[in-house]
Parts: sequence; C-alpha cells; structure tokens
Amino acid sequence: MSANALESRDFRLLFAGSVLVSFVMPMQFLTQVFWVQERYPEREVLFIGLLGASRGSAMILFGLVGGALADRMERRRLLIATQMAALAINGAIAGLMLAEPFGAANVAVLLALTFAAAANMAVDQPARQAATPAIVGMAAVPSAIALQMVAQQVTFPLALPLVGFLNGRLEAGQVYAMTLLAWAGVLPLLFALRFRSRGQGAAGAGVVRNVLEGLRYTRAEPTIFAVIVLVLAIQLLGMPGPASLGPSWMRNVLGLSETQFGFMAMTWGLGTMAASLFYWKRNDLPGRGLTLWAGGAGFGLCALVFAYSRLVPLTALANFGLGFMLVTTMVSSSTITQQRVEEAMRGRVMGLFPLAMGLAMLAAFPVGAAAQATSMETVFPVMAWATLAAVAGAMALQPGLRREAPRTA
Repeated sequence: MSANALESRDFRLLFAGSVLVSFVMPMQFLTQVFWVQERYPEREVLFIGLLGASRGSAMILFGLVGGALADRMERRRLLIATQMAALAINGAIAGLMLAEPFGAANVAVLLALTFAAAANMAVDQPARQAATPAIVGMAAVPSAIALQMVAQQVTFPLALPLVGFLNGRLEAGQVYAMTLLAWAGVLPLLFALRFRSRGQGAAGAGVVRNVLEGLRYTRAEPTIFAVIVLVLAIQLLGMPGPASLGPSWMRNVLGLSETQFGFMAMTWGLGTMAASLFYWKRNDLPGRGLTLWAGGAGFGLCALVFAYSRLVPLTALANFGLGFMLVTTMVSSSTITQQRVEEAMRGRVMGLFPLAMGLAMLAAFPVGAAAQATSMETVFPVMAWATLAAVAGAMALQPGLRREAPRTA
C-alpha cells in the first residue's frame, strides 16, 4: 500500500482547513438560494440559474490562470492569499445580504461577488493540488487525494441539515455571516504550514504564454491528454443529466414526492462517501489506469441504467453507482496526472480540473434547453450513450493507459 498522507504534519493542517471550507461551501450556496427565493420569488429560477452560471464561467476563465499562477509563485503564500481573499469576498456577500444597500441592483452585485468567489477558488485549487507532492511525497499522493475527496464528500451531507435548520430560524444574511467563522480556523492553519513549494514555470513570461504552454504540454503527453479527455467526457456529457436535471427527472418522470426525492438524492451522496472512504483505505488503487477506465466506463453504464429505469429501487442503485464511479474517476484521474506531470507544468495541468467542473456547470443550460424542446426521456439516454462512447474514445486515444501503475518517485 502507498504511504499515509496523514503522517505529514503539514498535510494534517491543510486537510483540517479543507474540511472547514468544504463544510461551509454548501451552506453558503444554499443560503444564497434561500435569499434569492425570499427576495425575488417571481424570478427565482432565472436568478438561481445565473448564480450557477456565474460560478461556472469564473471557473472556466480562471482555472487555467490559477494553474499558471501556481507554476509561477510560492504555493504556500498563494494559498494564504486566496483564503484571505475568500474571507474578504464572502464577508462582502454577507454584508450585501444583511444590508441590501443597492436596492433592485442587489442581485446583480451578488452575481458579481459570486463570480469573484468562484474565480478565487479556481486559483486556490491548482495551487493546493500542485503543492501536495511537496507536502506528502509522491508515494503518499494517492492517499492525499483520497483524503481531500473524503473532506468534500463527508462534510456535504452533514452541512445540509444544519443549513436548513439555521435558515429556518435566522435571516439568510445572518446565516451567511456565521459561515465566516470557518476562516478563524482556516487562516491560522495555513500560517502554521512549514512547507515550501515554488512553481518552476517561467515567471518571466506572461501568464497567457504560461497558459498556452500548459495546453501544448497536455496535448503532447498522450497519457495526460487521454485522462483529461475522459474527465471532460464525464463532466460535459455525463453530469448535466443526473446531477443538474436529476430533481426534475425524479419528480416528473418517476413521480416522487419531495420527501422521496430527498431519500433518492441521498443515494448519490452515499455513493460518493463510500467511494471516498474506500479509496482512502485502498490508496494503492487510484494510481492504476485500470481503476480510471473502470470508473469512467462504470459511470457511463450507471448513467444508462438511470436513463432507462422507471423503477425506483433500480434508479436508487444507479444513483449510488453514479456517485461511487464519479469519485473513482476523479480520484484516479488526479492521481495519475500528479504522478505523470512534470513539476514545471504541475499547476497548469491541474488547473484543467476546475475548468472541467466549470464547463459541466455551463453545460446544464443547453442540455436543459434540449430537454425542454423534446423531453428528458429523449435527452437522458442520448447523453448516457454519448458519455459511454466518449469514455471509450478516451481509452482508445491511449490504450496503454489501462496498464498505468502507481509511481512512488
């Protein structure tokens, strides 16, 4: 088995901060949704959709820039800077929700601040990922990636009931302000870090040139390129249906009540949590190409079952599988990329992952428009088959990827 990342003092500090941030992020998003629903009931669908679009567009625009910065700067300082910026931006959002100083323009300011917060996160993520090998050593990278996924997936279901409870008793602005307390823990943890990891990119060149160099490097490396194509296939084709339009599918196609939908949605969360814990215990598996191939193919097959099933138990099983296979794909793709990429390009290549997430957020709009024009029963199977075909195509790009094995140096 690979080394345990928790043996590293600096990783324990970084992990604790990630747990705090992962806990408050869904609370902040849902509190924004509640605020919009209360203030703009006649346009809530439009404005909530724009909130998602602002996040997605920021991650697309700044994911590659964040990767370039991670390859130009000292990564510990960059992490401190992004989290200080996160506190300032989220503080401004809390102030806006509490004071509402701009009248009818409040929602426009909220969208701008949400864009800024997502852009800041898109800079933070590549720096965090690029610094991981320097903190734990290459042998413990699979363990570190799995633990970071645990931080995201375990805290999410814990945060949901709390945010509902708080918003039922307090104003949305008050709840959002309470989330700022997380940075009272995050910032001291970051300042206590001792590691140093300076990007080896060409700081003398412009950021745009750095970004283009990263894209050329990714395209020229067959294994890394195949991994990124597979990730894009899952995010662009596989996620918009079950993830973005899943609530409408549950209500309109399966006829579930709101309570039944809650239990159905929980099966996805259980799948992601189970996978996160599994790969934490079996951290020798994510660095294998066969694991990545199985995760991508498994996601496509589960999407097919989800699209054709009209039986609630079978759909619940498919939903669990989608969550499990998504984590399998993300943990494996990150691990293989970390093990393959050159240090000088690490930040820029890892910056492609938030870019893929941003594209998935924006893809929900055209997929939803197609479903509105035809039907979800028509669009979902098409997207599922396209996902499976794209995964097969990614593996065909680099057949040797299935034989990829963990690297420890």
